[in-house]
Parts: sequence; C-alpha cells; structure tokens
Amino acid sequence: MILSRVAAVSWLLAVAACTAVREVQPAQFIPQHTPALVWVTTTSSAVVPVAQPQIDGDTLRGTWVGTQTPLAIPLQDIQSVQAKTPARTRTVLAFITAGLVAEALIRSLTQSGTRSEPDPCPGDDGCM
Repeated sequence: MILSRVAAVSWLLAVAACTAVREVQPAQFIPQHTPALVWVTTTSSAVVPVAQPQIDGDTLRGTWVGTQTPLAIPLQDIQSVQAKTPARTRTVLAFITAGLVAEALIRSLTQSGTRSEPDPCPGDDGCM
C-alpha cells in the first residue's frame, strides 16, 4: 500500500518536472515541435491561447481555445509566444529524488523486520 502511494506520487512529480512553460520563437519552435497549445501575447498585451498552432508564411494560425474559432495573427503583431517545453534538468532532479526516496523507504521497510523487541525484564535479576 505504501509502496504504491510512493510510486504514484513519484510518477506525478516526474510528469510535472518533465515540462515547463517558456517563451519560444514561434517561427522556429512551432514547425519543429508542433505543440498542441501555445499562449500568444500580442503587441496590445492581449493573451490568446491558440490550439493547433501553425506558421503560415508570416502568420500564426490556429483556433482560439474554448471557442474553436479559427484565428490568424501576423507575426509582427506578436510580442511573445509561450509553450510547454522539455525541462531536462528538473526531470533528472525529480528522478534522482524519487530514487533516493524509494531507496530510503525500501531500506526502512527491510530493516524494520530485523529489529528486536525490547527485553520485558531488563537487568540481571530478571522478572519476579
């Protein structure tokens, strides 16, 4: 029971550590990685979540998340684009941490069976 909980928590931490939302260069990132979702900040400071983004010449095309309305934003009207990207360092640290926690848990479980019970009658004269 405890091991299954540790495994589940470790898996969730590993998945969370595998990605991070970062600013990307849309003209290079979107064609190479084909993300399912990006967040576009326009020059008017509006933040637009764009599903299935594609670069078409000098325009970012996709659908507005939630409404599925098609949209096209000229690259010159984009201030920044953010997307989920791999977080390799965080992933490695999460797996190392999960491994150390699992090792400590296994050691404590295996050593708990070797403990001896305290003597109910301490001393040389025994119990009376």
